[in-house]
Amino acid sequence: MRQQSQYIMSWLLGSILLAGATACSGYDDTTAPEQQEKETAVKVRRLTITEVEGGAADVKQALTRATLAADDSGLVPSWTAGDGLTYCNLSRLDYMSDDIYTGPLTATTTAAISQFTGDVICFKGDELAVVYPATSFETNESYTISLVGQDGTLGKLATQYHYVYGKASVKSVTETTADATMAKMKSLLTVCKFSFKDKATGEVLPIATLQISYGGNPEIDSRAGKYPQAATVAISYLTDPKDTHASGTNITAPLTIAAGGATEVYVGLLPDSSRKYNFTVANASGTYAGTATATLVEGEYVEATGLKLNKIPL
Repeated sequence: MRQQSQYIMSWLLGSILLAGATACSGYDDTTAPEQQEKETAVKVRRLTITEVEGGAADVKQALTRATLAADDSGLVPSWTAGDGLTYCNLSRLDYMSDDIYTGPLTATTTAAISQFTGDVICFKGDELAVVYPATSFETNESYTISLVGQDGTLGKLATQYHYVYGKASVKSVTETTADATMAKMKSLLTVCKFSFKDKATGEVLPIATLQISYGGNPEIDSRAGKYPQAATVAISYLTDPKDTHASGTNITAPLTIAAGGATEVYVGLLPDSSRKYNFTVANASGTYAGTATATLVEGEYVEATGLKLNKIPL
């Protein structure tokens, strides 16, 4: 009987120890996934994007940053702390509503290379479109940029019409933060500097208004005499930024620049292969017109100064 009692006690003790071990094991197994879920769930995190050089492009020609300052060698681009950008998560939609994840980002330093921060809905592996200047996204497949309203000044062009695109990859996350890297961003337009002369007298023309349009015969080319007032930029988490371009839309009229009498103007135009352009300058002395052929390359700076125009008889 005593031996049987000892056996029962040993069996009970073993059962208690086994239950305790099972309970401890169950606790470890449940907390690890919970912690993992906190770190990988789609949620708002404070994101830091680090821009890295992505090639050997000359910084004075590859206009890939926000601020544009003129010097003897051309335009020098840089970021200014506080520059506003916008992100759009290309990798996912809100599964409850199909709404897109988008919001503001801010450049953190005044320099040629900057980091960008903001509260971003994301998790590890997501691809984010990053655009300057700040804009609104209606889908995560495209967005629209406007060319209308330029006044010929470099300052307004840099802050409102110098459209820059990049794609950032989220590399790591915690419960509240995330880190991403992004290759050097790209400019979607060509920045052009124009000035004009009276072909008959050689005098520099003040520019009250400048109209730019495609050349050609309107009877053959429906775009002749007009220019895109806007453009659509198709974006995708699968598409490399180098293959992302602006496509002109709303080709209904010439592009008009209200320059207020300046003798030099800066204009953001859509890149295009070699084609003829029409230029019409109006000022207090009359209206002047002419054509020129140019190749406009994405992200480059083109100086087209001293273009000769003929005065249009009244």
